[in-house]
Parts: sequence; structure tokens; C-alpha cells
Amino acid sequence: MSDDDSSTSDDVPLSSLKAGSRSRRSINYNEDDNDEDESDEAEFQDDGGEGDYIESNDGNDTDDFIVDDDDDDDEGDEDGDDDGDYTDSSEDAPLSALKKPSPKKSKASTPKKTPKKKLTPKKKASTTKKKAASKAKVTSSSSTTYLSASSELYSKCEKGKLIQSVLARWWYAYQWPDPASIPAKTPKGYDSLDGFPGLYICTQGSNVGSFLDVRDMSQAPSFKNFAMKPSRELKELLLTAIENQRKALIKFEGEKTDTEKELRELERWANKLNFSKADKDAEKVLKAARLKLT
Repeated sequence: MSDDDSSTSDDVPLSSLKAGSRSRRSINYNEDDNDEDESDEAEFQDDGGEGDYIESNDGNDTDDFIVDDDDDDDEGDEDGDDDGDYTDSSEDAPLSALKKPSPKKSKASTPKKTPKKKLTPKKKASTTKKKAASKAKVTSSSSTTYLSASSELYSKCEKGKLIQSVLARWWYAYQWPDPASIPAKTPKGYDSLDGFPGLYICTQGSNVGSFLDVRDMSQAPSFKNFAMKPSRELKELLLTAIENQRKALIKFEGEKTDTEKELRELERWANKLNFSKADKDAEKVLKAARLKLT
């Protein structure tokens, strides 16, 4: 069918199609179970568009069934009369007007892709800036680091090692405080402190809790006093302390201990030490660090 034919048929009103069209009736079949080999033939009589559908069997005088449409025609006529009284405006409308417009498919809106920003690599800092930053770090770290004469001498010269060795065993070299400098009696209003000869604490009067120190601090075994001494004197103090420590060690632990071996190695080092060179190196270290022994 062409497009022109379909368009004309759509414009025909429904009322004009109703009178001429007849609905086909349903057909009921009754089959005889005893006649299996018989074939049925259908005959159709046309009477102006109305008729009976008769099914006959060969060799049988009686008809199986007759479909009569007379009653249906009467009912159709009555219905037609009723329809004449009531006219529906929808029947006069053309078929094309009854067609529902096909909804247009709306394309799903696709989100627009935003172009990604290209990351530009950061420019490398110039070497001059790096050097300046490194210098700043060095100066800041050096300013925060605490420098002392003891740390510089202990780590950078042999005199520092000599001082450390004497401080670790000074009580084997000499006695301090000197017993001759200590009063024979405890001062009035003070109590002596065990383990600290020459040091007293006030227990009476207005100075309760204060200390009285009668020890000679110029001879005290401290870093400052030993650093002020020449390396020759320190060497003698160290050798004396090693000898006395070895004797006490053998008395309580016996010979050939690990500590005795360490003492002998330290003694050999002290004997080989060039004390004049050690003093000069110590002065250079303190001068480079801008430190003074005060």
C-alpha cells in the first residue's frame, strides 16, 4: 500500500465505515468421533452480505449445525436505531485525527566534558638560590647548636682525651678536698653532709637551708681546672691514677681482667703522647671556635 492510499483511508469518518462492515461470526464445530476418515466441506452462501455458514458431511442426511444470523441482524437493527438517536462526534472524526502523535525521543543530555588543565612542571630553582638556602640552613643550625670548650676539645684534640681520662679516675690521682683545709669541728648552727667533706648546711638562725662550702675550688677536679693545666701535668696525673686503679682492681677482681687490659692500653697511649703538641692543638681548636677558658 502506498502512502497516498493510507492517508485517504485515515481521513474517512468512522460512521461511514460502520454500516457496510459486518463482523464475522464465530463458528462452532461438532465432530463425530465415529467418523475418522470423513472429510468436511464448508459451503458458504452469500445473501447480500448476510448468510449462513453450513457444514455438511458426505453420506449424512442431517446437518451437524446451522449458524443463523437472523437474530443477530434483528439485534443489529435495533442497535442501529438506537445509534441513530445518539450521534457520537468521534465517529465523524477522521482516522488521522485519532492517531496519537508519536512522542519524540529526547536525546539524553550528555554533560560537557571540561578539558583538564595541563599541569605545568614547576621550574627548578636556580643553583644560586639553592646555595643561598643551604648557607642559610647551615648558619641557622650553627646558631642553634651550643658550642662549648669541653665538646670542642673532647672531639678534636688529644688534650681533650687526656682531660677526659683524668676526670674519669681523678680520686686515684690525688685527694680533694685537702684534709688540712677542712675545719676540725663543724661550724655552730650547721650540719655536715655525708660524702661531701668541707660542705655544710645551715639548720639554725635566719640562714636555714643555706650552704657553707670551705673547700678549695681552685684544686677541684673540674674541666676548667684541668684544661688550664698543661698537658705535661695532666699526663703525670693520669699515669698516677692508672697505677692506683690497677692495684685496686687486682685486689678485688684479680689479674688479667678486661678492665686491666683497657688500663694498660690507656697507659701506653699516655706514654707516647707528645704533650707540647697537644697543648698547641688545643689552642688552635679553641681559637677556631672562638672560645676561651674563663
